[in-house]
Amino acid sequence: MPADRGGGTGLQRSLGLASLTFYGIGLIIGAGIYSVIGAVAGKAGNGLWLSFVVAAVAAFLTALSYAELATMFPKAGAEYVYLQHAAPRGRWIPFLMGVVLTVAATATATSVALAFGGYLGIFIPVPPIAGALLLLVVATGVSLIGIRESSWINTTFTLVEMGGLVMIIVLGMPSARAASLAEIPAFGATLGAASLVFFVYLGFEGIANLAEEARRPERDLPRAILLSLAVTTVLYVAVSVAAVSLVSPARLAASTSPMADAVSVVSGRAGNAIGVIALFATGNTALITLIAASRKLFSMAAGGDMPPFLGRTFGRRGTPSWASFAVLGGAVLLLPLCSVAEAASLSSLASLVAFLAVNLALIVLRYQDADRPRPFRVPLAIGRLPILPVAGMGIAGLLALQFDGRVYLAGILVLVLGWAVYGLRLRFGPPPGGTVG
Repeated sequence: MPADRGGGTGLQRSLGLASLTFYGIGLIIGAGIYSVIGAVAGKAGNGLWLSFVVAAVAAFLTALSYAELATMFPKAGAEYVYLQHAAPRGRWIPFLMGVVLTVAATATATSVALAFGGYLGIFIPVPPIAGALLLLVVATGVSLIGIRESSWINTTFTLVEMGGLVMIIVLGMPSARAASLAEIPAFGATLGAASLVFFVYLGFEGIANLAEEARRPERDLPRAILLSLAVTTVLYVAVSVAAVSLVSPARLAASTSPMADAVSVVSGRAGNAIGVIALFATGNTALITLIAASRKLFSMAAGGDMPPFLGRTFGRRGTPSWASFAVLGGAVLLLPLCSVAEAASLSSLASLVAFLAVNLALIVLRYQDADRPRPFRVPLAIGRLPILPVAGMGIAGLLALQFDGRVYLAGILVLVLGWAVYGLRLRFGPPPGGTVG
């Protein structure tokens, strides 16, 4: 039902399988592959492709858990909703996870906006922060127009991004050398590289945040999650092979624009084209990351863990207006503080922690809520114990141990912030709400 202007609480169901899949691909591809591949190449060398495979396995195992949970609880908010059901007495758990992931998503939007500002400066002489601010405001405006219109823009930009990756593959694959690609780095180096490259797979979980805007969430959400991850994995592995076939891993690691430099070896015009495509990639990532973060706040408000005004929607558009403005404000405040690399590591760590929690939530709900309908079910189990979520927890935990101390410090600060907000909510606000859905 359309929401009333300024005071509605319903989201419009207008997304089908294709739109959801393109959202997932757009979220996953984003700006990450254009920025972190150089740093990963410095760690993994010619075995760069193997790090993408390891990270893809970790993402796929958890994607199965998201697919089952999204069909059990087709609500905006994803992790927040799942943890509310898995730990109904520990209200601080879903609240804290919601805060952590909202901050991480906001920081990601800020960092890719700064990257956009840097790329924009190549063509127009404006400071990076000015370009970043412009993008954040425009992207928020687009997200408020409506989810269907945002979907059209996302689909267009995602096709452009995919075109750039295909260009790199076509130019680099003829130079691929089997002997070089067979040089497998040490186990520790592979894990370290995989923990960083994991950032470029983040996004499939964002599809679950669009559950209340999907026309057939029980059918389409699992398909969109798994399809988007499969498509991007194939592209990423092929791009990693092509990149180290065009230039050496050391040169990729030393470059501030590794993709453009790699392609420039074959064609200078192609290198410039990759720079333009990077503008589309960063712009698209900012748009859909802001959308995903606002849906988390919207769901937390619906659950009573955030002020009620954050649960209001904008007129007949059915978009969460105040939640979108709140995320925009947070992103703007972070502009002077974030960088792409810092946000990549922080987002990876926060998401790995969330993936641990989601897999655990699925295991708990197999026992506590065994009779709830599951249109999609993760395969393989011993009795009620699902095997793949256990494996997902193991690999996510292993990757979460690969970051440096500054990343963990930033993560602790986010947790402290979350605890402070929760304490203030308990002291001065109404009691946190019950389970969503």
